[in-house]
Amino acid sequence: MRVAAVLAALGLLACSPAPEDAPASAGPAIDGDYVVTFVNEETPLIGIEGYQPTITFSGNRIHFQSQCIYDDWSFDRAGEGIETGEWDYVEPPAMCARSYAPGEEAIVAAIDKATIIRPVRGGLWLSGPGGTVQLERIPDPAQVAARAVNLRGSWDLVGLDGKSLAEPIPLEANFDQVWWEPGCAGQSVRYMIDGARFDLMDHKSPETVCDIGFPEELPALWQAMDMVDTVRADGKTRAILSGKGHEVVLQRR
Repeated sequence: MRVAAVLAALGLLACSPAPEDAPASAGPAIDGDYVVTFVNEETPLIGIEGYQPTITFSGNRIHFQSQCIYDDWSFDRAGEGIETGEWDYVEPPAMCARSYAPGEEAIVAAIDKATIIRPVRGGLWLSGPGGTVQLERIPDPAQVAARAVNLRGSWDLVGLDGKSLAEPIPLEANFDQVWWEPGCAGQSVRYMIDGARFDLMDHKSPETVCDIGFPEELPALWQAMDMVDTVRADGKTRAILSGKGHEVVLQRR
């Protein structure tokens, strides 16, 4: 489905209808805002450096926004199945005069024909005959601000239990998970931060799901993270987790 109406007179600052007032759909809640991180396994080609298009799920509505370009769908879910359809706009939609960028075209095509929706690390994955889209949930800014340290991003493990590592171990983190790439190694833990308090959300050893080696320090890292209870910033580029005789030192990349 493609919104056909494009009104040049509105210029580049046209606003889209707010994705709200839609009845709820069945299935686990997925409502929220997401960044499109990959389309067809590649970063979306939008032509605007540093810009990431977004997807909002609200009730039974999917809203796509890429600056002044947007699109909307209704959808039904059943387990991991999804079917999208045209959204019935109350008023005729209007967008800016520019054409769709290749990445925007690919996102719209993938959602148009999506048949599968699955939760993935930190977000959602949609696929079907039109392609694939991977989404990362955008956390509530108030929740981020309430944390003593924002762990989202790329880190190097440089110290563990008082010892410096000869070779830093690269780690990735989103709002509630820390992991070592590649993801198929199964080396990850889920966490939460409340102020300066740090807790793991799952107290079990990660499981390997593919036959690949990983740094020998990782099991000790996950064990230490299971024991620590405090997180603090050390300057602008370091985070230190500590408590109960353990310490984890992370350096932002």
